[in-house]
Amino acid sequence: MDLMQGKKVLLCLAFLLLVSGCQALTLESPPSFGHDRLRPACQVTVDPGRTPYHPVPIVVSPDWGEPVMVAAPLTDACPNDAIEISPDGSTLYFFWSPTVKGSYEELLAIETGTYYAQRKGSDPGVFGTPRFFDLQKGAEEGSVDGCLSFTPDGKYVYFHSTRSSNTGYQQSPPVDDPMDIYVAPIIEGEPGLAVNLGEPVNSPYLDGEHALSPDGKKLFLTSTRPGGVGYADIWLSVTTETGWSDPVNLGTPINSEGWDGQPGFAALDPDTMYFVSDRDGPTSIYRATHTGGEWTEPELMITGYVGEPSLVSDGSIMYFVHVLVDDEGVFGSNIWYVKATGDR
Repeated sequence: MDLMQGKKVLLCLAFLLLVSGCQALTLESPPSFGHDRLRPACQVTVDPGRTPYHPVPIVVSPDWGEPVMVAAPLTDACPNDAIEISPDGSTLYFFWSPTVKGSYEELLAIETGTYYAQRKGSDPGVFGTPRFFDLQKGAEEGSVDGCLSFTPDGKYVYFHSTRSSNTGYQQSPPVDDPMDIYVAPIIEGEPGLAVNLGEPVNSPYLDGEHALSPDGKKLFLTSTRPGGVGYADIWLSVTTETGWSDPVNLGTPINSEGWDGQPGFAALDPDTMYFVSDRDGPTSIYRATHTGGEWTEPELMITGYVGEPSLVSDGSIMYFVHVLVDDEGVFGSNIWYVKATGDR
């Protein structure tokens, strides 16, 4: 796999991995999935002739135990991606589509989007039947939504989306803009009308793959906007009296010449950030700590085409996505978890 193909793996990690390019949305009839609708059956048949470079994730750090794939019914042959575990570990949110190929128009016409599932019992890998988490209010023409981050009080959810109100599509002439960050209120457990965060958080470039800090006052986002260190970088915006500030690039050692993004935090450990990078080869999960006003050199945690780290509040369990990649490209993704060891 060449460098640009590897970067595309990461860019698509939260948006189906497998769509046929990014283009403006032109769907004539909006979809109507309905909040809490049960997830339909997967339409994908696994090709037995395809063997991924890394059939399972590779845990490098002694801080984590052996990786375990989340069980059915949550896991299936369809792409499962863009995950977020609730701080108490009871609810897992994730992006799903019943197909592994399709244009945006096709994806909008089927049950593609964010789902959630409730944990069953004490096993961190067993969840109930997934239900649709409707983030599409405010996008009458349809949208593709994922990568959730809730405020500490649970009253708002931030997510990234592909929809016609994205910043780039408002330019004259319009430019391709596959991701902007939106926010929606949570009303009796259901997302309300979503609003684009607007500039300066969003730009005509890719902006998303984000995480709120545990106190909700900082927004760490992945962006391909100019002024970064590499192809995609992690930027930081903070709350002010008038809204979110201009994002500031975290610089090195967090960002590299490659692709860096998908930050995540444990609620009780706000100074430790987990993120994804391809600086050393296959996309991998790293950890860095903010101390003395600076970030420490990132430590490699898990490798083998993995991403989307999401942790329970005390950091004892980390969920992540493992992507199946071969010479032909990406052909699937599933959700895994690891437990912290006594060495941590």
